[in-house]
Amino acid sequence: MKRRAFISVYDKVGLEDFARNLSEKFEYEIVAGGDTYEVLKQAGIEAVNVADFSQNNGLLVKDYDCLNETVFASILADSSDSKELNELERAVVKTFDMVVVNLRPIDDIILNAQDADDALSKIDVAGLAVLRAAAKNYKHVTVITDKVDYYVALNANEFGRMKLALKAFNFTSNYDRQLCTKLSEQLGDKPFKTFNFEKLKDLKYGENPHQRASVYKIDKMVDYEVLNGKELSFNNILNVTEAVNIVSEFYDVNCVAIIRHDKPCGVALGRSLYEAYTKAFDCDPVSSFYGVAGFSKTVDIEVAKHLNSMAVEVVVAPDFDPKAVELFEDNPDIKLVKLNTSLKDYRRLTVEEVIITPFGALVQDRNNSELNKEMFKVVTKVRPTSEQIEDAIFAWKTVKHAKTNSVVIARDFKTTAIAQGQTNALSAVESALNYACDNSKDAVLASDTVLSSEDSIYSAVQGRIGLIIQPGGSIKDQKLIDVCDKYGISMITTGIRNYRQL
Repeated sequence: MKRRAFISVYDKVGLEDFARNLSEKFEYEIVAGGDTYEVLKQAGIEAVNVADFSQNNGLLVKDYDCLNETVFASILADSSDSKELNELERAVVKTFDMVVVNLRPIDDIILNAQDADDALSKIDVAGLAVLRAAAKNYKHVTVITDKVDYYVALNANEFGRMKLALKAFNFTSNYDRQLCTKLSEQLGDKPFKTFNFEKLKDLKYGENPHQRASVYKIDKMVDYEVLNGKELSFNNILNVTEAVNIVSEFYDVNCVAIIRHDKPCGVALGRSLYEAYTKAFDCDPVSSFYGVAGFSKTVDIEVAKHLNSMAVEVVVAPDFDPKAVELFEDNPDIKLVKLNTSLKDYRRLTVEEVIITPFGALVQDRNNSELNKEMFKVVTKVRPTSEQIEDAIFAWKTVKHAKTNSVVIARDFKTTAIAQGQTNALSAVESALNYACDNSKDAVLASDTVLSSEDSIYSAVQGRIGLIIQPGGSIKDQKLIDVCDKYGISMITTGIRNYRQL
């Protein structure tokens, strides 16, 4: 008996070559649905329109794009008849040896939908039902949901068909998951949180060599490429993410962030990218070695020469000058990551953060806090200069990305000290001042958390700090303000706490 394939695809890239091979070389009878049939007909490929495929041949779907009254009506009815569902499976499965169906990307539907009802109206219910029926019976049917599997599927054994069925179930599951999310948003409630990540590749190892690790595709990913073809490690990805998180705060100016062990060790702005880089490197030269350097602008040959002279693991930037790329080719240890997603758009990618613990999965909104003019207040008698305010904003945006408890000391758009991971705010203040030493004179001190100890202010006085920017809100606020007034230090409160424990 001649083998038969059902084809109805939204993505028609590669369709003609595949269908022609299927028909002429492998002698399949092709039944095609909707506009897929029209494409095959115009290409001169022999196919039967599903609308003309009679029930006598065993298919209960009169027109793939329209739900057949006898079958799909029962699926959509309030009370489903299992007998009818079994007939659907027999129709799709026993009649066809291969089912090739891909649908309009759910991301595209969700992105362009006005609301959940609009999204639901664009969902191909019949296509999803056919895919599930075919995948369930993988022992007899080859189901294809992705054009990359066209030729792999032709000679698939039972194990291969099972892998394709799993891919089909993941495909339909992802559709359901995103629809559920859209409905939840409309209802203003999220009783369920589902994830369906597709594995992109296994990594060499995780944080340590004894830990297995993989990277999975998520709904909204940054578009990037590794120019020298080297694979990013687990730790590389964490550090690159942190570097881009920071430079994206300053996407419209020259900014450089140097990261080590997922922590910023130097951040700076400059009139040129080279100036920003040398200022960031100067903050903590020791930690900068074997770190990740993130840039907000194109890396030119001048910056590349300095990077090439030191040990850097990864350089990430929106672009690289061709001469810079050529220079890096002589250094096999540096990985170049080019961001195709703009830094401005990057800030909108991560909506939620997920932390899976033995006590449950924690889900929170990403910290996209911005300074609010209404809450941004000078609370001391001594007014800061315009230069100090600009440095304060720079320091505040930087300390937001350091690990709690953290303090950043900055001057002239350069971090002179970053203290982080302390167990209390006072320790963070003292640690930062000790590192900054004389560089703390007239500088700005930014804290990610509320300063509630007068000792923090006394330490700032000894360090000759010019301005303190912190959330405020402690019951001791007035006492801290009084100390600042006594010693001529300006203080700004933001009303925004920026804890970051992970």
